Amino acid sequence: MEKITLSNGFRIMLDYVDWARSCTMGIWVGSGSGYEKESSAGFSHFIEHMIFKGTPTRSAFDIATQMDEIGGALNAYTTKEYTCFYCRSLTDHVDKAFDILGDMVTNPRLDEEDIKLEKGVIVEEIAMYEDNPEDLCLDTFYENAWSGDALGRNILGSRGTVNAATAQGLREHMSEFFVPERMVVSFCGCFDKDRVIEDCEKYFGSIKPTNNPIKKRQAVFTPFIKTVSKDFEQNQLILGLKGVGADDENRYACALLCNILGGSTSSRLFQRIREELGLVYSIDAFNASYLIGCIFAISKGLSKKAEEQALKEVFSILRDYPQSITLEELHRSQEQAAASLVMGLEATPARASRMGRSELLFNCVEDEDKIIENFRSITIEKIRAAAQELLRLENTALCCVGRVNKSSFYSDIIKNR
Repeated sequence: MEKITLSNGFRIMLDYVDWARSCTMGIWVGSGSGYEKESSAGFSHFIEHMIFKGTPTRSAFDIATQMDEIGGALNAYTTKEYTCFYCRSLTDHVDKAFDILGDMVTNPRLDEEDIKLEKGVIVEEIAMYEDNPEDLCLDTFYENAWSGDALGRNILGSRGTVNAATAQGLREHMSEFFVPERMVVSFCGCFDKDRVIEDCEKYFGSIKPTNNPIKKRQAVFTPFIKTVSKDFEQNQLILGLKGVGADDENRYACALLCNILGGSTSSRLFQRIREELGLVYSIDAFNASYLIGCIFAISKGLSKKAEEQALKEVFSILRDYPQSITLEELHRSQEQAAASLVMGLEATPARASRMGRSELLFNCVEDEDKIIENFRSITIEKIRAAAQELLRLENTALCCVGRVNKSSFYSDIIKNR
């Protein structure tokens, strides 16, 4: 792995894999919903869409057909902390694929007619997420847990901010966030090093830095109870607490805790609440880690009539969890974490993604063997202490969507946990 920095601060991450016959390349931009103003909520995601609408020299159809002509794959996604534009091609076509990608990201047309058309597409996307119990519950949870903070806003924005978007507004957003200090490109696979550096210099070397790097801050977690009545066949419920941050020294212990608790079919929550009691179809535990906030949560899909017993069982497991974690569970989780990391990084898209995201957010890429060592060095005493610190149940937040009970029903269960 090699890092090259252009004179303007733009970073290039290179991972040459000699056995590969393709290359994955991506551009990571520190533009996400967590950094947006209230008036520009959803602009990062809107720009993600508009990047595909054409440049002065390529129409949207040109972009699609030219990538298809070389058998390449092209896509993008937006998160709360960054937007990623990426593609993959055979080694013979890396130059062409990156030429398309670089042109798209640095020279989007942002035509007003295209923007008008895409507003309807994004509004439909918002409606689609609102019709999905898991997405609606998670978005509502974030909105209330980080109430008043940009991190809590929907990545898609609102219908109001989407419909108010203009070409000028999107350009202003890009001029603030699509800058060298908030951008990283990564290449993983088989490629010509000198040529890709030359191509990066062509598209990104002349962009002027603005002294607007990604800065760490902390969104305040607020306990709450929120219900959303929707005519879903199944309720979706999330219990949550303040979690462990993406750069916290306890992040490895927290990952193991999540896995033991609800990260696999052998986990405590899955075995007790699904397999033994049959109260849910799905249940899992996760830690949503960001530089600017974090949440530890348990998510489950279940019927309204099963909610009381399921919630009481979850709290029963959580109360005893810190001191009842066994060595067998710890060792099993450590091997699962190591295997997941190693197997995942045998694919060039995962390696490219890890390089781009890590360099963008943390200014470094942690060594794979060091990560495995960090997982395997967690002792039973350390993981129990981490669980004790994490599971402060007096600060529990809850969100439920579907054919919900009254808020008092949930608050009584939490009080009597």
